[in-house]
Amino acid sequence: MYKRLLKIGLALMLGALFMWLAFRNVRLQEVWEYSKDIQFGWIIPFGISALCSHVFRAERWRLLIEHDKKELDRVTLISGVLVGYLMNIVGPRLGEVSRPVYVGKKEGLSTSKLMGTIVLERIIDVVVMGILMVVVSVYLISDLNLLKQIFGDQTVNFLTNESSLITYGWVALFVLVMIGLAYIGLKLILYLGTKFEVLQEWIDRAKNVLIMFKDGVLSARQVQRWWLFITFTVLIWFCYTLMTYIPFWMFDMQEIYDLDMIDALVITVISAIGIAIPSPGGIGTYHYFVKQSLLVLFAVPAVTGVAYATITHAGMVIFVASITPIFLFIDKWRSTKAGEPVF
Repeated sequence: MYKRLLKIGLALMLGALFMWLAFRNVRLQEVWEYSKDIQFGWIIPFGISALCSHVFRAERWRLLIEHDKKELDRVTLISGVLVGYLMNIVGPRLGEVSRPVYVGKKEGLSTSKLMGTIVLERIIDVVVMGILMVVVSVYLISDLNLLKQIFGDQTVNFLTNESSLITYGWVALFVLVMIGLAYIGLKLILYLGTKFEVLQEWIDRAKNVLIMFKDGVLSARQVQRWWLFITFTVLIWFCYTLMTYIPFWMFDMQEIYDLDMIDALVITVISAIGIAIPSPGGIGTYHYFVKQSLLVLFAVPAVTGVAYATITHAGMVIFVASITPIFLFIDKWRSTKAGEPVF
């Protein structure tokens, strides 16, 4: 409990730090005045794009677990995805636990195995984001000085400086030592389990959980329709790019700064890094990276960039917070109507 509270506290501090970095050279009064002229009608297509991204994510997730149960309820899967996003706003990575718990109870599936599939999803998302980041950096930005302005001189220098290889080596050595210590500790626990029956029972339970988790991570081997999995992945990122592009029209940025879908892709990839940093729902980190990328790459004033980031992030949070209870209600009502037990 205390460990979880500590993680949430550190995440909030990290979010507050990036929020300060995003707003430090911007007057809040200017942001407020600027926001008054926003064309909020574009919120509707923005919300549709957001909903589609969740639906596509649920459908892609289905491909990882359908070999365990063919008749998976689509509303339940979408509700689980939305619950996960909502919990991530409360605390970093809480969604990775709440989503499999919800769907596992509703569908009678192993929560541990579902958690394994979520880890697999995250690995795939990181790989895709890494590929897109390389494409953006090499082909669309291709200027190290611009990257330094977005991510900071020290960060880029550390990642590109040859002398940092020594640091990488020490980190790798530390990881290997920790793995070795964990292996020795595991062997010791297994040995003690042979001496104490109560401990052996707990070890057997942990083994079962780990086996199911491993099966979930390796569920990619059982995906039969890879073409569909790749299609859903492309559609997810297309929706994310639309969620960046549509708000351009709220601010007339597509006309004033000549921003198009390719530019939206660049902003999406850079902002995804901010969301991946463990702050609650990307608060602060998202605002900072969006503002910096708009300012450095497209000469969008800081006040406009902050207003854009604030509106889009708030719109996403409000959308998830409002649509999730609706899907949960529908899912619960359908379960009750079908005579299934309601959790």
